[in-house]
Amino acid sequence: MHKLNLTVCALALSVASFAGHAGSTGVVNFNGKLINETCQVDTASENIDVTLPTLPTQELAVAGAEKGSTSFEITVIGCDAGITKVAAHFEAVGSTGYNPVTGNLVNTAAAGADEVEVRLYNSVTGNTPIPVGQTGESFDVINNGVTNGAILGYAGGYYATGATTAGDVTAKVNYVLAYN
Repeated sequence: MHKLNLTVCALALSVASFAGHAGSTGVVNFNGKLINETCQVDTASENIDVTLPTLPTQELAVAGAEKGSTSFEITVIGCDAGITKVAAHFEAVGSTGYNPVTGNLVNTAAAGADEVEVRLYNSVTGNTPIPVGQTGESFDVINNGVTNGAILGYAGGYYATGATTAGDVTAKVNYVLAYN
């Protein structure tokens, strides 16, 4: 009987142990689509330099402060007839250069300011943030019979992760065109 009680207790502990691990694993399902129809980035938009305003550190003295939003445009042309909307999908340069917690670009300047990042924004929908690794707002492709394209409007600006210090701010992000 003693052996039977030990076996029942061991079985009960095994079941309790398994139940304690329930929910500790999961599945990530990826879904996507590749298409033949595309647009081309206008050569003037291939490499865009955005100059953020020079601001005093007092404007970015607390974590979460956002200032200096500056807009930029990506012009796309030559869209195939099947393309009706296009957007920019922002990606980290070589899987680096961004903060995975905030989704912002990190400052890579050699003599750089501390506690500051660069945040991307959808400029049309009230400057909502675009974390690196996500797609910005979509824009309608205009079929004007010549270029069949769109102008994608976004913005970048300073984002404080704490009390900022003086110095240069440099950041870089790649983009690819995304369609829906």
